Amino acid sequence: MIYNLQNVKEIQAFNDKCLYFKSHGKTVDLIEKKNTRSTNQNSALHLLFGIMTNQLNEMGLEFHYFGLKGQVLTTRYTPFICKEHLWRPIQMTMFGIKSTTKINTQEINEIVDVLAKWFGEKGVIIEFPSKETLEKIINNVIGI
Repeated sequence: MIYNLQNVKEIQAFNDKCLYFKSHGKTVDLIEKKNTRSTNQNSALHLLFGIMTNQLNEMGLEFHYFGLKGQVLTTRYTPFICKEHLWRPIQMTMFGIKSTTKINTQEINEIVDVLAKWFGEKGVIIEFPSKETLEKIINNVIGI
């Protein structure tokens, strides 16, 4: 079980579990789970995939899939395509990390720099969404 020790309810549940283990003489292995990024950073990363999608489609670019016995399929970009075919290969090349859940803020910034440079050479500016941008979008979605 993972306990977030910044949450009062989870602290109590953690303490209760520790008391149980102590009272029953159990052997435990306590491991610190390091968070690589916050929920807001994760949301901002996926928002960035959407921004990249919009920019690529506005530029008139299409994604080409070469996987059907020599056939080429083309489609508009999607956030999933941006994540899997733009972001992840750069991430793997730069850091040898496959999962986006395993990268930290500094690594995200370095990948954004690579993508921002490429988009910039095409005359398009992309930036990692700020906390304010993310909050504004969330507020618009929930109608605040």
